[in-house]
Amino acid sequence: MRVWSRSTAILLGVVLMVATAGSAGAGDVFTVRGISIDATAASATAARDAAVQTGQKRALEQLLKRLTLPDDWSQLPQVDDALAQSMVRSFQVAGEKRSATRYLADLSVRFQPASIRGLLAARSIPIAEAQARPAVLVAVLTDARGDILWAESNLWTVAWARQDLQNGLAPLTIPLGDLGDISTLSVEQALNGDRAALNALATRYNADRVIVAHATGGSAPGTISARMLTYPTGEAAPTSWSGSEAAPSTETGAHRLAARFLEALEADWKRNSIVRSGERAVLSASVAYSSLGEWQTIRSRLAQIPPIKTINIVAVSAGGAQVELDYAGTVDTLELNLAQQNLALTNLDGYWYLAIIR
Repeated sequence: MRVWSRSTAILLGVVLMVATAGSAGAGDVFTVRGISIDATAASATAARDAAVQTGQKRALEQLLKRLTLPDDWSQLPQVDDALAQSMVRSFQVAGEKRSATRYLADLSVRFQPASIRGLLAARSIPIAEAQARPAVLVAVLTDARGDILWAESNLWTVAWARQDLQNGLAPLTIPLGDLGDISTLSVEQALNGDRAALNALATRYNADRVIVAHATGGSAPGTISARMLTYPTGEAAPTSWSGSEAAPSTETGAHRLAARFLEALEADWKRNSIVRSGERAVLSASVAYSSLGEWQTIRSRLAQIPPIKTINIVAVSAGGAQVELDYAGTVDTLELNLAQQNLALTNLDGYWYLAIIR
């Protein structure tokens, strides 16, 4: 792989600032970002309208696949202009470029959750809309200069930062690469799978796993291969994924490879968290907490779990509460979604107990 220019290094710094700022808060799975639009028409206004219309269709197609299993994609509706526009809540454009007859930009579309749910429910297509806890992504690039991690010239990190890492079902956090990160994890520790260092980095970003994505350039220009190892906190064995790409440029190949891994990551999460039509139940649980402030935290976290439709508070005291959770899906999917909010659901002798994971 070639040595990258200083201008590209500057670009990396800008992209990382945007990516890490965006990963700080909770994402929205009904928002699709980064749709490149380009249209030519008789006027700049007509070109813009045509570009946005086409981009909204592509965004809806992407969203429907995001929320469903690949096995169900053949049942998804055909997306036309009318359907896409009826589902849009709002949209934004960035990086606009225009001439008298041409319009180019990047489009972000926010869709109406209730309308999307209804569209899929009408076809009895199972849906996954709960996000996993963000994992920390460590992107290591090996090229002619050696192994690169915390460097502005790491174009493998750029490829990841250009993905929508916040709004997918399996969000990722790119570390800031500050002195704290550099002192916590070295490139050697990342490649050797040093569990103490990886666990420390996970703790720094309040994550339950770290993904070490190691990319290497091939002998031919534009080829790149990568191996991704997912390390859960603790000492559990990592899982792995490998892939390669041949593209017109290394940058393009890296971008495609990152996108493929994100798809694989989301597919794994969807298989475990999918909610099928007709799966609905009510669960009664005792909630333990140490203060009323902690009880408010638990209530706030429960409200952020999509499969939970209603929360009925039966009784509250200074040290505990009784709640009824009306939820879609199975008990297993409910437990999985609760764990993403650091809440543990336990069955003891037929009684359910809910508490914060400490």
